[in-house]
Amino acid sequence: MVRLLGIDANRKTFSFKCGLCNSMHEGPPSFAHKRPPYYFDVPEPERASRVEINDDLCRIAPVRADGSDAIYCIRATLDIPIIDSDAPFCWGVWVTHSEEAFRRYEATFDLDQTDDGAFGWLAVVLPYYRRTAPGDYLEHLACDVEWGPKGHRPKVIVRPCDHPLYRDQSEGITWDKAVEIARLAMHGPH
Repeated sequence: MVRLLGIDANRKTFSFKCGLCNSMHEGPPSFAHKRPPYYFDVPEPERASRVEINDDLCRIAPVRADGSDAIYCIRATLDIPIIDSDAPFCWGVWVTHSEEAFRRYEATFDLDQTDDGAFGWLAVVLPYYRRTAPGDYLEHLACDVEWGPKGHRPKVIVRPCDHPLYRDQSEGITWDKAVEIARLAMHGPH
């Protein structure tokens, strides 16, 4: 993984002038999903009775009575180092956990969880990184989730695989690639 520790005089604050909207964007790029992708799989008339959600947690009740398809999600961040930048490209994402891990996270939410975490699945719906077409079954990446200190969002570390998101999180991305991804996230494909 690219190490961003220490002070490096060559690192600078990320900024770029967007050729699409003609605006100057300054500061590390950060984009977030307000709801997990599974939320939208629940028909709108059923959401009030099947979905419990807040800014940090989402529990989706099963369709079947045996509970086998219940979904438990926590909100986290996934950082991608930007080479020569003083801050990473940050994605606000949702990760599924097992019921046991979800309940442990929920029970210790107001405590320091620095030495805790769990395995999760990240549904890849990020611009540039999504390799499935809208409407297709989502691609899922195995990840480790470090829950972290009280008051901080958990951090997602993608497990080794052949997906470009793993490579970029491990090696970092160029300034130009960060601009390309930010434009895509802000304006969609053109």
